Amino acid sequence: MKTTQISYPQPDARAQELPTLSTPPTPSTLPALKLVAGAAPEARRIHHLRDGAVVLYRRSRSQVWQVRYKLEDRRWHLSTTGYRELAYALKAAGTIYDRARFKEELGLPQRTAGFGAVAALCLKQLDAEIEQGLRPMTNRDYQRAIRKYLIPHFGKYNLTSIDNNLVREFELWRNQQIGHMPVASTLANHAAAYNRVIDLAVERGWLSANNLVPRLSRRGPKSTARPGFTAAEIEQLLTYMPEWVAAGGHRHTGRQMKLLLRDYVELLIHTGMRCGKESMNMCWQHIEWYREKQQRYLRIWVSGKTGGRWLIAKHRAAQALERLAQRGMGMSLEAAIQAQSPKRVFTLDDGSQPYGLAGTFMRLLAAAGLAKDMSTGQQRTLYSIRHTYATMELLAGTDIHTLARQMGTSVLMLERHYSKLTATMAAGQLA
Repeated sequence: MKTTQISYPQPDARAQELPTLSTPPTPSTLPALKLVAGAAPEARRIHHLRDGAVVLYRRSRSQVWQVRYKLEDRRWHLSTTGYRELAYALKAAGTIYDRARFKEELGLPQRTAGFGAVAALCLKQLDAEIEQGLRPMTNRDYQRAIRKYLIPHFGKYNLTSIDNNLVREFELWRNQQIGHMPVASTLANHAAAYNRVIDLAVERGWLSANNLVPRLSRRGPKSTARPGFTAAEIEQLLTYMPEWVAAGGHRHTGRQMKLLLRDYVELLIHTGMRCGKESMNMCWQHIEWYREKQQRYLRIWVSGKTGGRWLIAKHRAAQALERLAQRGMGMSLEAAIQAQSPKRVFTLDDGSQPYGLAGTFMRLLAAAGLAKDMSTGQQRTLYSIRHTYATMELLAGTDIHTLARQMGTSVLMLERHYSKLTATMAAGQLA
C-alpha cells in the first residue's frame, strides 16, 4: 500500500532575515495597508484575531505576512510570520502571540540582547549627555568603567545569562586587574556604570523589570582622607613660590611652567576650585566684577564635575590674575575683564596649555619641604589644596551650605569628609 507524503510550506527564507520591529508600523514603514471590502480572504491585506489583540497584515511590496499584537503594556509588538500562505500565517500569528503572553506572565523579556551591544549603546547615550553638559566628569568616569572593566568581562554574555556566579567572577577579575581591593568610591562608580547598562536594557525591552538581575557590590574599604596643608604651611608655600620662580630654570619652557604654576596654585588656594579641567578650562570671559553694597568681588564661572557654577574668589586672587593678564593678554586685569576674551587664562607665552602641572607642583613641594603630610606621611598632590580650602573655610565658620555651593559639591560630601570639623565649628554651642 502506497503512502502519500504531505509537504508543508516552509517559511520564506528572506522573511526570516527580517528584523523584529519594536514600534508599531507608521505610514513610512507600513504603506498602503487597506482592507478591501468584499474581497476574498487571500486578497485581503489585514486580518484581526483574538478580539483585535492580534493583527495579521501584509505590506504592499511583500508577499510575507507580518503580525503585530498588543500585550498588557498596551504597546504594539511587531514580528514576521515567515509565511506567504494565509492559513499557515494565521496559525503562526497565534503561536507568536501565545508565546509572547507566556513570556509576559513569567516576567521574561519579549526580546533580548547581548551585554556588549547594550553597553555600546549606553556609551553613545553618555556621549550625548556629556555634549549637553550633563555631569560630564561623572559620565566620563562611567565610560571608563564600562570600557575598561564591564565590556571586557560581560561583553560576550547575553543579558539573561548574567547570574550571581558571573558577577562574583567579575569582581575577582576586576580586583586582580586593579591590583588591590578597590575603595568604596571606586566600587560605587563601577556599580553605577553597570546599573546604567542594565537600566537601559530594561528601558528598551531587552530585559524585564521583573527579572532579578544581580547587581555589583558597593562594599569596600573607605578611602583615606586626602592630605592637606596647615594654615602656616600655606603661608610658607605662598612666601616661598616667588623665590622659587625667581631662581628660573634651565630652559625657557621650564621657567614658563614655574611662572604659570605659581599663579595656578594661588588661584586654587583662594577659590577652592578643582584642579584639572575645571580650572584649566577657565577663560577670561568667565571672570567679572560683582558689586554688592559698595564693595566689589571677583566672580568666576567654572564648569566641571557637577556642572557649571559661579564662585567668589578671595581678594588676594586678584594679584595672580593680574600677573596672568599681563603675560597672557598683554594688558591689566581690569582691561582683560572688560575685553571678555574667549582665550584661556592658564596658558604659556605661546598661547598653549601644558599637558599638566602635577609634576611641576611635586618638584615645588619637594623644594619647599612640604611634599608629605607630617602627621600621616601621605604624599600631597594638587588636590590637597582643595582639601585645605574646605578645611580652612569650615574652621573659619563659613556656612556648610554656602561652602557646598562655592565648591560645587554636596553638603553630604562635606559632612562625610569633614564631620570632625563641623562639630568643632559648634564648639561654642556644645561646650
